[in-house]
Amino acid sequence: MKLNKFSPNLLSGIISIIFGLFIYYKIPSEVEKPVLIFGQSSSEIDPQIVPTIIASMFLIFGLYTAIYEKDSKISNNWPNITKNLLINISTTIFCLFFYSILFQHLGFVISSILLILSLGTFMGNVNFKYISLISILFPLSIFFIFVNVMHVFLPEFPFYEIRIGNFLIM
Repeated sequence: MKLNKFSPNLLSGIISIIFGLFIYYKIPSEVEKPVLIFGQSSSEIDPQIVPTIIASMFLIFGLYTAIYEKDSKISNNWPNITKNLLINISTTIFCLFFYSILFQHLGFVISSILLILSLGTFMGNVNFKYISLISILFPLSIFFIFVNVMHVFLPEFPFYEIRIGNFLIM
């Protein structure tokens, strides 16, 4: 049995480290500073917090994977690239590209519902009731957490907004 030192897991760890460093490098030039109102920041949290957390997660997981996989004694062969695999990957990339276009026009919640429904159905989910429930509850809960807890504003529903007291639902 031939041991392959350069496994897909090691490669994904290295790519994760590079991606985390790239995000750290781009944070100062890409993150917009909040507007100052009477000398005070209009945002309750620093806008660089979320990209910094994401970059840190990429670095931590990449370093862990690269260190753990470096001395792995397991035979880890590269996956066979089949026609179905290429179709799944290209469809996912197309859906994510379409999602990035719809994100600004339909808002976070509606575009995320459409993405989860389309990918869940395409990838072979047989129970439409569960994928519908997940595709509605997950974006709503993420939107609620980001807007009401973290005060990070996502593109909202374009036609109207729903409020319950001080909480923005959509």
